[in-house]
Amino acid sequence: MIQLLKDKSNIMQAFWLGFGRLSSFALAFVSAAILSRFLSKEDYGTYKQIMYLYASFSLIFMAGLPETLTYFLPKLKKEEQKYLVLQFEIIFIFLGLLFSSCLYFGSSTIAEILNNPTLADALKIYAPVPLLLMPTFTMESIYMNEHKSHYQAIYLIFSRFMVLCGITLPVIFYQASCQVALHGLVFSSACMLIVALFLIAKPYKGYHCQRSHLNIRDVIGYSIPLLSADFALMLFNSADQFFISRYFGEAVFAEYSNGFIQFPLATMVSGSVLTVLIPMFSQANTTKKLNEAIRLWQNAIRKTSLLLYPILVFCFFFATEIVTFIYGKNYTCSAIYFQIILISNLFNIYPFLPLLLALKKLKVYSSFYFLSALSIWVTEAIGIRLFSSPIAIACISITNTILLVVVFYLYIKRELQTTVFTSRILLFLSKVLFHSLLTASLIYWSTSAFQESYPPLITLLMAFLLFYLVLVASSRLFGLNYMSILVHLFNSFTNKNHGRSN
Repeated sequence: MIQLLKDKSNIMQAFWLGFGRLSSFALAFVSAAILSRFLSKEDYGTYKQIMYLYASFSLIFMAGLPETLTYFLPKLKKEEQKYLVLQFEIIFIFLGLLFSSCLYFGSSTIAEILNNPTLADALKIYAPVPLLLMPTFTMESIYMNEHKSHYQAIYLIFSRFMVLCGITLPVIFYQASCQVALHGLVFSSACMLIVALFLIAKPYKGYHCQRSHLNIRDVIGYSIPLLSADFALMLFNSADQFFISRYFGEAVFAEYSNGFIQFPLATMVSGSVLTVLIPMFSQANTTKKLNEAIRLWQNAIRKTSLLLYPILVFCFFFATEIVTFIYGKNYTCSAIYFQIILISNLFNIYPFLPLLLALKKLKVYSSFYFLSALSIWVTEAIGIRLFSSPIAIACISITNTILLVVVFYLYIKRELQTTVFTSRILLFLSKVLFHSLLTASLIYWSTSAFQESYPPLITLLMAFLLFYLVLVASSRLFGLNYMSILVHLFNSFTNKNHGRSN
């Protein structure tokens, strides 16, 4: 275990980030499962609307600063890093205060826009949370730069556990209401802030602050395009949630939000790969280094598909059982939303931001997102008029998502006069997808007879075990090796791969 912690290779840093995020998502699902069973759909829908508002507006108030810090930290000495981190902390405190003030004083307006009167009081209770959480946003960049991302993983698990206890225990043992859950969330956020500040200061203990050669214009020049891109991303991601909240009510929004979520493992893996690739592309100042970074990205694409495609396909076939197990029978109708968004996950799990950073095309990145945001708001507004169905809104949403991914990659191909997705990689992805579909359909058909007779958990465990046994056993027929990632991690654990560059 000690050797695993000491391994500073890129894949191990991504592993620790991924492990922390996966554990965090798992605990988040436990929270959602408990709240879904104890709160009414209206109360739970209000709670999820607040989470939607925070997720949307935090992109704006973060102002692209976490990615900016990740980009510049590797370029500085330790003393200069401490000074930069301190400056970022001050900025995050100010932005958190501004965010919290907007939620508190704008609560009535927001409640009116989303057509949910109970949202106003709930937002006032929740308002301190951004001020408490935003100063913690520097930590991932710091520990990724230190090649000690296991600290970030530990913090993610701790923070999510605190949230789990803070929001569920009062709901279970005191009163099942949205307001009680939110009070618990505020308390949990305060505890998370205390631990985060200790961890943020830890790497710089004994070092004195020193101004760097880094010009504030460089930081602003880098962050503003990211802020613009994040604003466009917020508009893009919030459209379907806005229309369903406003036109179908908080109960339907509760059903939608329990199904239409990015698959946690996909988000975790793509986010971890993104965090690892950004520093690599930031240092790619020659054609040779850029080609090497692209080669490593292509390798990450292969590994990502081997890990995620089979799981995504399995979840598509067994969506009803998964949703019923997590949220209960009252939310079985959420399965259709889960299946819809799983389709988009097949396309958007490969991060393209690092390459655009290397090409210095952040303005293009934000411009594409603005155009896509315009497209999704217009098409969903038309969809509301034509279909008046939340399922139609979800379908329109993933169509726009897939088109955006395709446009980004076509642009990158034109700019580089090369393609990341070569014919060999596309063939590889097709084989993985076809093999997964074939195996999942076989398992679903063979287990359909007893799906009604057993609880969802038993059905899922048996089906998942059979699925992977058949998948691995037949992998040689397709020239695939699903065990390669696990073997690499095992080698790192046993130190067989120590000293090898990744």
